[in-house]
Amino acid sequence: MIRHHGRRRLQTLVRLGVLTLVIVAGTLLSISDRQQAYADYSVTVYPSQQFQTIQGWGTSMAWWANWAGSLSDSQRVPLADKLFDPNTGIGLNVLRYNFGADGPGNVCHNSIASGKAGIYTNIPSYEPTSGSYDWSQDANQRWVLQAAQARGANIFEGFVNSPPAWMTTNSCTSGASGNAENISSGHYDDYASYLSTIAQHFHDTWGLTLQTIEPFNEPTPGYWNYDGDQEGTNVSTVTQNTIVNKLGAKLDQTGVSAYSQVSAPDDTSVDRSNNDYNSYDGSAKGYVAQYNTHTYGGSTGDRDYAYNNIGQAGNKRLWMSEWGAGAQSSPIAAGITLSQEILTDEQHLHPSSWVIWQAADNYFSSGGSGNNGSINDLWGLASTDSNGNIIYPSRYYAMGNYSKFVRPGYKMIENSDSNTFSAYDAGSQTLVLVSTNSSSSSTNVTYNLSNFNSVGSSATPYQTTASQNLAQLANVSITNNAFTSTLPAQSITTFVIHNVTYSGAGAVTEVDDSVQGTGINQFNYSANWGHCTGGCGNDTSGLYNGSNSWSGTAGATASVQFNGSRIRLFGVKDSNEGIATVSIDGGTAREVDFYAAQRAGNQLMWESPQLSSGTHTLKITVTGRKNPQSSNVWPALDRVEIDPPAATNLLSNAGFESGGLSPWSGELHPSLAGVETNYPHSGTYDAYLHPTSSSDVGMFQTITAPTTRTYTLTAYAANNTGNVQFGADVNGTQVRNLNVTGNVGYQFYTTTFSATAGQSIKVWYYAHAINGWATIDDVSLT
Repeated sequence: MIRHHGRRRLQTLVRLGVLTLVIVAGTLLSISDRQQAYADYSVTVYPSQQFQTIQGWGTSMAWWANWAGSLSDSQRVPLADKLFDPNTGIGLNVLRYNFGADGPGNVCHNSIASGKAGIYTNIPSYEPTSGSYDWSQDANQRWVLQAAQARGANIFEGFVNSPPAWMTTNSCTSGASGNAENISSGHYDDYASYLSTIAQHFHDTWGLTLQTIEPFNEPTPGYWNYDGDQEGTNVSTVTQNTIVNKLGAKLDQTGVSAYSQVSAPDDTSVDRSNNDYNSYDGSAKGYVAQYNTHTYGGSTGDRDYAYNNIGQAGNKRLWMSEWGAGAQSSPIAAGITLSQEILTDEQHLHPSSWVIWQAADNYFSSGGSGNNGSINDLWGLASTDSNGNIIYPSRYYAMGNYSKFVRPGYKMIENSDSNTFSAYDAGSQTLVLVSTNSSSSSTNVTYNLSNFNSVGSSATPYQTTASQNLAQLANVSITNNAFTSTLPAQSITTFVIHNVTYSGAGAVTEVDDSVQGTGINQFNYSANWGHCTGGCGNDTSGLYNGSNSWSGTAGATASVQFNGSRIRLFGVKDSNEGIATVSIDGGTAREVDFYAAQRAGNQLMWESPQLSSGTHTLKITVTGRKNPQSSNVWPALDRVEIDPPAATNLLSNAGFESGGLSPWSGELHPSLAGVETNYPHSGTYDAYLHPTSSSDVGMFQTITAPTTRTYTLTAYAANNTGNVQFGADVNGTQVRNLNVTGNVGYQFYTTTFSATAGQSIKVWYYAHAINGWATIDDVSLT
């Protein structure tokens, strides 16, 4: 947790704007900067532009959970309901469990605890002395985790601020003098074993599966010093690489990797996390299943880089694993700032989980060092008043505008407004829009949903303002696939729209468990599976298509052949469900636990990594084992969801990563076109045009249309002249000519056009005769 920033540090962007422009079919749609005052405007939603699948929304458990778990049931039970129950609360489902470091040998015990019991606190280690585990430790934090699980939370991560005192070089859990590393090199193997052992005990004994283990927190900024006031340790990138490799190997050796994998690097800012991860060798990168970053710093460009190069090219799940901020001007201002941070992260980093630093402040305007809590800050969601009563300021409800409605399994999709978050769930045919009005005046916004096949008749708004807390307002009628709503000043409004269907580019394929056979997009069951259809005896748990299939026979299998780039398994969770394994094409099997305290159908259970083109097979195998809390061993299947095959880019050297322009060609004044390394959108290179006051310059690539169909052309482009175009010709006739806006940094441009098989398609980028520069990168024609 970063503790030196009373408020969010603003980033200065050079040649990188915070505006986004989207051009569709040659029409320019400008997205206003969120710092700009609102005017009446329109938002268009683009379901063809899809990003990550949402795993959830959550909180770190350091250190509020130690306090919350110590409260009486009359206080801690309602708090758990408000935080984790999706019906009576805001439904947080992601928790990061802090492995404590305190033990009898901790020479910094008093400096951490003294005068700061409500701010920073010693958390006891499960291995207080070498080789001796005490599983009775940390009962308070564990109560909160189990209470969250009982209310539907299902994505858990273990993370470390400091290794146990006896594994450090100086027996101090707050760090070493002079910003030195404090993990003793003689205990690297002990450390890996310690983390693996905790994950195994959580899984086998308590039924708490840690999806990932993060071995260090904010490892490089140098915050952690001897006799400091909180647990922490500095870790160089070289040591990070060593520990990631040792931890990954230990998880494999012990079999824990079937359900717990490595996440890293969890550094303070996105640029630091990128640098850390890029320093790892191939083996360490292979062990990292999930890239974690805090977003206390880093530009939108750093976020874009992480998404494009680590998430997409590196095939890693991305998390925003921690963020918080100090006091704002008012409670609703804190809620607006929270929403704006979510928007920035989701629209550039595209994390599958977004995790706030703490779910609760338990220190109201307290003195001493640390982040003093108040109703206006963003260090937690809930807070306490001066009498110790738990209260829920606007920021709590602002988080609920997202977490309560955008549930696991939704996909983030594109829209034309940087102040609006949009997500769609094909399984429930539900679209959710979350719009933030940060200005001091109200505005009328029209939402254009014409890119969907069909849309329900109304949108249900839920609004948070200075005087409203997720208030459900009257439905807004939808006419001709559009609706208009007034957003009050300083407000966050969620619109939930049902009966929304989409079958265009990028649309997923749904396969119900009742679709049986041996062909593509069918469930192929071995013997000993039970099935029900037609509502399954009036089952009210929300089954997809009113059916599900189950088996309790160890070794029983169900498989699905499919042709797609990713597949997701949805199932039925219940208190009597068991554990299955899933694998793709006979590869590594991963556990999926179908246990939950309360029954619910159509639940996201597992998502594959990005897959190569071709036909793949998902195999689900019944293990005959169960969560210790479950009463039976059968897993229950509900559906799979398949992303279409990744479109093939028909352009060569589309990111200019060859280091040269070919097969692109310069024209008009070819010597003024080329490639460079100083301003790539992603990767190492971009292409440039350097027009002069007397010289136009362009570049182009020509291909032959392989089929008769509609083609999609996209690129990221920037310039400082404002007199630049991007477009395409078909058989020598210009079919698209898009203006590239100047002086706003890289923007995303997209358009579509038709061509007949055998026709020539010329993709071009052109700058008029004005002194300046224009760049282009990541061009795609599909």
